[in-house]
Amino acid sequence: MARGGFREGAGRKKEYNEPVKKILLGLPESVLKQLDSYATAKNLSRPKAVAILVEQAMQQGGQMVV
Repeated sequence: MARGGFREGAGRKKEYNEPVKKILLGLPESVLKQLDSYATAKNLSRPKAVAILVEQAMQQGGQMVV
């Protein structure tokens, strides 16, 4: 019997429709607690909560400094 390989509908569903870049992010514990509280209240993963908060900040006139 053949095993392995791609199967339709198998595996975790993608959260995003674009490539994802992994990063290491250091935060103060107090900020991390706030982030986790927000994510829990909204039923989000921690990375999804960060993405939503960044998007909200940008929509409110925040500017990325490069």
